[in-house]
Amino acid sequence: MLKKGSLAVIVAAIMFAAISSIAYAAPKAAIDEYVFNAGDIPQGKAIIHDFIIKNTGDMPLEIKVKPC
Repeated sequence: MLKKGSLAVIVAAIMFAAISSIAYAAPKAAIDEYVFNAGDIPQGKAIIHDFIIKNTGDMPLEIKVKPC
């Protein structure tokens, strides 16, 4: 049978582990390509390039775009 002090230590350890795992939960953006060189583009010509952003974290990743 556990003593009162032992039970309190076990409960405290479980609570600390639960809180620690929550504190480290965060989104994490993984980007393979940070720079794209489009070369020489004639004036007025539109270019399109996709940058792939993956969330490798364990919480939702939110990306906000500021208007120009």
